[in-house]
Amino acid sequence: MNNTTHVEKDTIVPATIFLVLYAVWALLVSSGQQIIHQFDQAIIGLICNTNPANVKFATTFTNLGNTSVIVVETIILFMILVICKKYAYALFTAGTMIAANGYNWIIKHAIARHRPYVHHLVAAHGYSFPSGHSVGSATLFGILIVLTILLIKNKAVKTILCIVWTCFPLLIGYTRIFTHVHYPSDVLGGFLEGITFVLIGYSILYHYYLKE
Repeated sequence: MNNTTHVEKDTIVPATIFLVLYAVWALLVSSGQQIIHQFDQAIIGLICNTNPANVKFATTFTNLGNTSVIVVETIILFMILVICKKYAYALFTAGTMIAANGYNWIIKHAIARHRPYVHHLVAAHGYSFPSGHSVGSATLFGILIVLTILLIKNKAVKTILCIVWTCFPLLIGYTRIFTHVHYPSDVLGGFLEGITFVLIGYSILYHYYLKE
């Protein structure tokens, strides 16, 4: 990994856009709007089935988004950055993850949406919106995308890694719907929240480190 050779642009504008989208989505969910119900039913109809191979994949892969796994992965990434003396990036990683997941705990209890009233294929506890797996994975792998763009110079490697990092939260979100522990609107809300915090975290990194 190498130091950044050019100054990236601030992300406060896209962060604001995603924040507004997330706020609107959360209001629609919390007020039980019909459009949310229609959205959920449409996506569930496309995704869910009883194919044994799909069930096996979903019930296994979803564990990668568990809080304990995300925490361990975050600590490992943090330690690697510290060892490599990328202290600003380490603080960006830790601060963004703590903020995103801390806020997610608050909003979950504020909205208090119940999980789908169907048989769950995996164990799930607590409230439904937003999906904690989706928030955690979108935030962590969003951070990895940012770090990859900033620290990896080879364009081919950078592109491949960014594609891989993008696939992980999408697949984890898919498994949360497939296993019936979250509504699709929970997952989308989690993605919007996670992306918002990554963009805000990067904007802070930009102003206090990259810009200098």
